[in-house]
Amino acid sequence: MKNSMILAAVLLAASLSGCIAVSGVHDEDIVRANTELAVRVCGGEANIQEVTEDGYVCRTNP
Repeated sequence: MKNSMILAAVLLAASLSGCIAVSGVHDEDIVRANTELAVRVCGGEANIQEVTEDGYVCRTNP
């Protein structure tokens, strides 16, 4: 039981960590395409700062 609770907590944390900031949404299809491209180019969801209709911005590590 304890292991299943830990697994559930890990899965919840992983699903919440995949949030990506999206601004200025008018066309969801374009934003979705830019998001898929950003995930590939930036190296994963954790490395994306913002996705818009115009493109995306990868996070920079100082």
